[in-house]
Amino acid sequence: MTRLACFLLIIAGLLSTSCDVIDEPFKGGGPNPIDTNSIIQGDSLIQTGRVVLVEDFTGHRCKNCPKAGKAIKALDSLYGSSVVSLAIHAGPSNFTGVTTDYPTDFTTTTGEDLATFFNIFALPLGMVQRMDYPNSQQKSYTAWTSLTAGELALGTEALFQLKASFDSLSDVAVLDVNVSMSQASSHGIALAIYLKESGIISPQLMPNNTRNLTYRHNNVYRAAPLGTFGKSLSATSVASGDVFTEKVTFTLDPQWDASQCHWVAILYDKDNYKVMQAAELAIRP
Repeated sequence: MTRLACFLLIIAGLLSTSCDVIDEPFKGGGPNPIDTNSIIQGDSLIQTGRVVLVEDFTGHRCKNCPKAGKAIKALDSLYGSSVVSLAIHAGPSNFTGVTTDYPTDFTTTTGEDLATFFNIFALPLGMVQRMDYPNSQQKSYTAWTSLTAGELALGTEALFQLKASFDSLSDVAVLDVNVSMSQASSHGIALAIYLKESGIISPQLMPNNTRNLTYRHNNVYRAAPLGTFGKSLSATSVASGDVFTEKVTFTLDPQWDASQCHWVAILYDKDNYKVMQAAELAIRP
């Protein structure tokens, strides 16, 4: 064998054992999502399959957080309405606090409660379906796509039907919730309702240490009308076919753009906080 042939064999071996590197933009998505499991008809949503919740803990003074935002956009491109995203500005105050350069306060008391409870010790970190609580629920944004794919491959545990109404004079939003169980569970279940707003233009620190003055903040967690962890629907167990209903009323902050606001509903296992199903619907149809 010639020296050149030996050299080529060595290089091929090194390439085959090297680690994959994920770089932005995250690849695999396209302009058309490959699957959607929610049908929106006017002011109503009807689910037909499993939907996954991805919670992105972020901050406007966190220079790596825009990378997590790109990961969310990639999920939107891949899965459309089969993924519900929340950007929760909470965690270390040096990343989320207000300054002259970063004047918008995106933090909320209930968002901070979530960050504390789920031990969000650094940014950006996230959760997919709140899986693996209490030991390793914090997930890097580089893992969100594969974890989401794995969750979407599982059977549907429950289905939401949502109906929204909005009074533009009083800024009062109303959500009617119907959730039907597709599978039985030996654990108790709970319903949490959140509100989020997109399209907020405000400064963001970028990965190259520059300040983007016209950064578009999307999926920003705004409120939890039923409280941080919502309302218990069943204390012990549920059967396949069980149906639960709830009506939620909330007055929006007049500074929020109602046309950019969405309800987010999640059903979760009370024993381990694992999300069983998620849904979102525009506040103003």
